[in-house]
Amino acid sequence: MRRFIPVVACTLLLAGPALLPALSRADLDRVIDFSVTLKGLSTAADSGAPIPKGKTVLLTGTVSDVNIVNKEQAGFKVRIELITGEWIGLDEVKSYYCYVEFSGAEYFKMFPARPPRTANRDLVSLNSRVLVAGRIVEVAATPLGARRVLLDGAYIRTIE
Repeated sequence: MRRFIPVVACTLLLAGPALLPALSRADLDRVIDFSVTLKGLSTAADSGAPIPKGKTVLLTGTVSDVNIVNKEQAGFKVRIELITGEWIGLDEVKSYYCYVEFSGAEYFKMFPARPPRTANRDLVSLNSRVLVAGRIVEVAATPLGARRVLLDGAYIRTIE
């Protein structure tokens, strides 16, 4: 049930304008926090500021790390690192990160253990640009001690 609401909300958003009149802005605002960005989450994690919990957030970014935690199809679990950045002046780039965990057999085929020979839009691999929907869980530490917001992923797809 916890994955049902975000998936339905994302499906309705992406399905097209024909379905949107049936869903009001207030309905979406109750489920999804559109004000949260990857930059905002990363900045809050670094500074120790409170992070918004409870609602689903939609983030875009590039997959910078894929760590398959459980390779068995029935209990499949993967943690990806999502990154985005912005130019500061003309010679510096500031990067923003978060972790997203996906659990369940439905993600088994989306995250291949080895990259395929031919490109496939249904697969998510290193350097894929993605749209992610998930709930904020906590702030987690990286192996080097940096802080990252951790999301419980409900939806992911590659974008161009």
